[in-house]
Amino acid sequence: MSDIYKYLKSAMTGDEKSESQHDMSVFMKSEELAKEYEIEYDPGTFIPNDYSMADSVYEAAVELLVSTGIYCIDTNKSVRIDEEDITKAANATETLEIGRLREKVLVPNRYMQDSEPPVIIGGPMGGTVSEENFLEVHLSSAMEPIVQGIYAGAIEKMGGKGIKGKTPMEMMAALKEARLERLATKLANREGMALMGPGTPTISQAYMLVSTDELYSPSDVQEVYQLDELKTDYETFYKSIFHKERGGNFLSGQCPVFGGPAIGSPAGLAIIDAAEAIQSKVVTGASVHLSGAVHINTNSSSTKEILWASNLSSIAISRNFHHYIGRYYWNLAGCCTDMMFYETAAQAIGDTVSGRDVLAGPVGARGAGADHSTGLESRFMGEMAHLATELSVDEANYVIGKIYSKYGNMLSAAPPGKPFSECYVVNSEYEMHPTDEYMQLYKEVSNEIHEYCSIE
Repeated sequence: MSDIYKYLKSAMTGDEKSESQHDMSVFMKSEELAKEYEIEYDPGTFIPNDYSMADSVYEAAVELLVSTGIYCIDTNKSVRIDEEDITKAANATETLEIGRLREKVLVPNRYMQDSEPPVIIGGPMGGTVSEENFLEVHLSSAMEPIVQGIYAGAIEKMGGKGIKGKTPMEMMAALKEARLERLATKLANREGMALMGPGTPTISQAYMLVSTDELYSPSDVQEVYQLDELKTDYETFYKSIFHKERGGNFLSGQCPVFGGPAIGSPAGLAIIDAAEAIQSKVVTGASVHLSGAVHINTNSSSTKEILWASNLSSIAISRNFHHYIGRYYWNLAGCCTDMMFYETAAQAIGDTVSGRDVLAGPVGARGAGADHSTGLESRFMGEMAHLATELSVDEANYVIGKIYSKYGNMLSAAPPGKPFSECYVVNSEYEMHPTDEYMQLYKEVSNEIHEYCSIE
């Protein structure tokens, strides 16, 4: 708790600046560091096979944090980060166990080309989910044996009406969400399965409300979403202080925007992505950090630039900093499309080979379209991750290249796909399965990717 106090105090007494000044300083410094450390984007590669460049990304990330600090939007001041604190955090070992009873999972601390697969977290992970399908969407992931936890979506409405943000209605929505999420694990006969979220609320009171052994126990993983591009706010401090005092697991999530005001190149993104992972452990003390960088032109996480930068950042952290890291999958295409499967495969293979510990999602239609999350998509993500544990970096680059050629030219006009209700046959909470069309498509794409992996 003393570290959080130190950074909270710094948020109140640090150097004053505007948010635009912070964005510009992050932009300028990250680009300067990319040139200084000779971190260059290679559009022909998806997983950089250069340990020295990955180590340079880490060194640049540390320098960026120390020089620019973390901007607190509630005080308009910079939180100073000491290099000594980063070094101390980098060398601090940790273990992360999530879930309870038979569903308890020890999250592996993975490295590049690790033979142990990452932990697979299914569900909409903050994407929009309709009120009428909320239980079934989450249940479809809980029913998949390869899935080891569920990351909640955001309920679109309550009682048929929209949920006004930052009001007591968010507390009611959080309760409903957590109860349905926990019910899904029980209906799937997987009581104790780790929950992540909740995905609907924004206010700390709502998160604290569901922090009970019945809903979000200390063994689950509550969300503490930090602001993107090396920023923070009082809500982050509220939640972090609460979870640290309670002794429960919590994640920090950030989705930096490539092409936004603070990120001008894939190399700059890799540095900032790594810096935010360091920020997660040093400033908030989070149990795990999930990144979901997106491209400004598509709002998706599956473009070539995002894949390269995210994989390089993952290698940099796994080699130099003891912290659990994962990634959100914001796919552009909707469910029941081959493009949705291709986007997931390219990311899961890259993340697994580059050493990420947790994969979350995927969600289609960039999370904005309601009900674009299914258990079959999460199953596929897990299967691709397991497949990737057998690939070298060169083999993975070949496979991802083949996959990307299938969807790269569709990023400007992705197929909308189908929502959950058109992808699954739901007879009851105990009897539901993907449609024949959906299963056929899944099998075709899966077989195709396995063929890529078998070519020598």
